[in-house]
Amino acid sequence: MKPTLVALVLLSWVRGLAAAHSGVGVGAGPGTIGAQFPPYLGGSSPWFPGKFRLPRPRILMLTDYVSGPDVHNIPYQTPAGCSVDMVAFTSRHGSRYPDPGSYSGWVALQSKIQSAPSSKAHGPLSFISTWKPALWNPDLEMSQISLGGYKELYDMGYTYRTRYPQLYSENQTFVAWANMYQEHQPRVIDSARLFVRGYVGPNATTLGSVYVLNNTDQRAVANSLAPSDLCPMYHDNSGGLNATIWNSIYLPAVAARLNALTTPPGALNFTTSDVSQFPVLCGFESQIIGTTSQFCALFTKDELRSFEYAQDIRYYYGTGPGAVKNDTFMLPFLSAVIERFVDGPDKEYKSNSSAPYRLPPLIATFTNDGQINQLASSIGVFDDEPPLPPTHIPHGQKYIASHFVTMRGTITFERLTCGGAGEPYVRILLNDAVYPIVGCDSGPGRSCPLVQYQEIVAKKQNDSGKFIQNCFGPQASAVSQALAAEGFQAKTTFLTDLSLPWEYVVQP
Repeated sequence: MKPTLVALVLLSWVRGLAAAHSGVGVGAGPGTIGAQFPPYLGGSSPWFPGKFRLPRPRILMLTDYVSGPDVHNIPYQTPAGCSVDMVAFTSRHGSRYPDPGSYSGWVALQSKIQSAPSSKAHGPLSFISTWKPALWNPDLEMSQISLGGYKELYDMGYTYRTRYPQLYSENQTFVAWANMYQEHQPRVIDSARLFVRGYVGPNATTLGSVYVLNNTDQRAVANSLAPSDLCPMYHDNSGGLNATIWNSIYLPAVAARLNALTTPPGALNFTTSDVSQFPVLCGFESQIIGTTSQFCALFTKDELRSFEYAQDIRYYYGTGPGAVKNDTFMLPFLSAVIERFVDGPDKEYKSNSSAPYRLPPLIATFTNDGQINQLASSIGVFDDEPPLPPTHIPHGQKYIASHFVTMRGTITFERLTCGGAGEPYVRILLNDAVYPIVGCDSGPGRSCPLVQYQEIVAKKQNDSGKFIQNCFGPQASAVSQALAAEGFQAKTTFLTDLSLPWEYVVQP
């Protein structure tokens, strides 16, 4: 009998814990939630650091994985002779309960299983007859941060505090920013609040502030953490035809194999749509209940990698490099972050209506998966990768959604100063793994000279065309005039102006 994920949980946990204590990564095992899960779950995955080395067996065995943020064999530790004097990160919200649409799919799946009481399942599928969705109070829980998410964000705050102890001193005030998303779904805001608690500590409620940016206010064009939400020209097709082609290639065989595990064979008649939910349930249930979901054992390693590639295609062609202009909408924000790095940590800012202030040396921002993918697609680390084919997984693929669009998926920018008064550099990490910028990695630890990176970002903005035109198309002229009439422009200024009319403050 071949071993499964569930059978290897304890051994995997021990190895993961050893890796964490050896300084390879953060958290226990592949994540901080206390449950093991395969590192192939894309946007449905809890956070895990870096990358895992692929095992030889066909069946996924986490004991064969070695965690460590070394996607490009670059240590995440600060390069020798350098120090970090500024950090900026943008993170997706932490692990959450399902949205109503997903939960309805889970309920429909349960109903389908219960409607075939005479069937019997075998092997790793034997649990299915008693399975039910892992929510206790769906009406209150749906779309909100889960218990696993609470822990991810607290751990994240602690991790950044201890990784960069020079960037914060006790009793200092601290500011973070969050996308409003939807008023009845405050998971991004709650993620920022939880991070600040973990970062600042017991006095976070008096020392910390989270500035919430309204992504629906028309004046916030290019000046929020979700600019594309205001853009009529923005359309996320979830991968479109490319996703349809890939799903038609890999899912039928998985469905056939799982349907053969019932008596009589095919009694539950799982469709490819049903089967595509199983890895999603693996990720969500593991972080909701805190132990490994039994759905994690249903796919082989190869099948999970195929599911992950479906996630890659979904993001690549939905909001990423293969989605025409969709990957350009976070460029104003990226430019603003790099301008702050060029200004340095001692710059004082003053707007027309706010008191002078200095940015925290750690610039913390929180948003959603679409914006994380847009930003990742713009920063230059995937610029040399050809388009993802819809018919096979390419060799040497770098663009892998599981490495940066996970729950709490994070893009971190470090400002390095090396050798005394030398020129500053910028280094980029995705989920703690260092990714060199294509064509600009001559600095320590394959970092990029900051001035050169500023030029790269400026060229990307110029090549992408005017933001207003990309966002509004035929309406661009009228929108530009309306903004000008109110004294605003399509530029990210919220980092240096704490008095914008489309932002409000909540306490951690």
